Amino acid sequence: MAEIWQWNTSTTAERIRSGDISAREVADAHLARLDEVNPLLNAVTNDVRESAIARAAELDESFSASGPAGALHGVPVTIKENIDVEGQVTPNGMLANAEVVAPADSPLVSHFKNAGAVIIGRTNTPEMSYRWHTDNPLRGQTHNPWSASRTPGGSSGGAAASVAAGIGTIAHGNDLGGSVRQPANCCGLAGIRPSLGRVPAHNPSAEGIDRGLALQLMSVQGPLGREVADVRTGLEIMMQPSHQDPWYRQGQTAPPPHPCRVAATYGLGPIDAEARDAIDAAARFLIDAGYEVSFIDPPNLDEIRSGWRTILATETAHTIDIGAIPDMSDDLLNAVGWMFAGHITDVAGLVHAYARRHTILQQWLRFLAEQPLILAPVSQLVPFAPNDDASSRERFNEILEGHTCLVAVNYLGLPGAAVPATLTPDGPVGVQLIGAPFDEFRCLDAAAAIEAGAGIMSERLWAGAGRL
Repeated sequence: MAEIWQWNTSTTAERIRSGDISAREVADAHLARLDEVNPLLNAVTNDVRESAIARAAELDESFSASGPAGALHGVPVTIKENIDVEGQVTPNGMLANAEVVAPADSPLVSHFKNAGAVIIGRTNTPEMSYRWHTDNPLRGQTHNPWSASRTPGGSSGGAAASVAAGIGTIAHGNDLGGSVRQPANCCGLAGIRPSLGRVPAHNPSAEGIDRGLALQLMSVQGPLGREVADVRTGLEIMMQPSHQDPWYRQGQTAPPPHPCRVAATYGLGPIDAEARDAIDAAARFLIDAGYEVSFIDPPNLDEIRSGWRTILATETAHTIDIGAIPDMSDDLLNAVGWMFAGHITDVAGLVHAYARRHTILQQWLRFLAEQPLILAPVSQLVPFAPNDDASSRERFNEILEGHTCLVAVNYLGLPGAAVPATLTPDGPVGVQLIGAPFDEFRCLDAAAAIEAGAGIMSERLWAGAGRL
């Protein structure tokens, strides 16, 4: 019989609603799991158990009087340490921000609370949430639950490692350059990077601090979970309206008819055999589910990585003096320096880069009108070793090249769902489904078809396939 912490979101919610178990018992089970596995992982870096226990007790009391508070009544979730939870710190992996206390909740935190969720812990992120590996001088390094030889990913590495290990059923993450999908890939999870405008984003602690257009267009909030169904539920909660984000738009919520045509690609340049195998396996699972899969590369992959890099590097270099922030690690400064090198342009170059992005997005939308989904690698590389992205300029550039399809989704503001497709001796390898704007649920339908073929990887982790 499954342990309480192994239940998925719907089972947890149903058991609480039925009266079989209390919210406090569920919270206690997840906190006990945290105590068991977090010393190995360092995934939850702000233990908020006192507020979690108080919240669960409050929900049990209100349940007796008036029934469930919402769809997630008593369900434990984790929130990354780079968005605001009222009364808690929002350090974003930085010593300089260690004492920044949120004056109010970010919109999606309010949405989780309104749905009855219990925030069971806050999860680790690299400094400024700016790397594909999770490590920082304030909280230390997060470890992958599958293998010591692979990163947990970044920047939502703490989120991914925690939910894979059974701490919470839904983990909040965010994604500027793959920070939901790459950790999902590294830790054997499902996750979705929603379209620009789908999930409202705002940090009250950063009120009055202007964000550049690159962050406005390319950074979004999204959920991770052990199962696609958990990710779907998390997205439905997170995407509720808020007036605090001017980009927010209410898109369609019902999944369109499926199956559909799918364009499969191995990406651009070299691809590891394990990543190729994952694409091939995912294509077979989709075909078995009735999808029509053809190998067709989407347009302009050769320009996308450079365009994303130029826009982000130029804007960041002109809005943040990273070198002047106290106590930043050499690893972060090296990774940022290699990211920026040769890609900071002038005003005319930046205007051209945005104009070119518009043209490429038009071409992708025409492509997606013919093939509504793209099956692509999350990365053309298997998850790299911890801290490899800060080991040398050559290795950083190699990783970035392998992440071409990963950053394409951010560059164009499209939705991308990650899901495991195969299992190697070091852990799962995933793929992503990319769709047109606001086609998250079409992406998740296809991800569910792959999951049906590949299985739920965390069940194998708990059965002894990994380190837990």
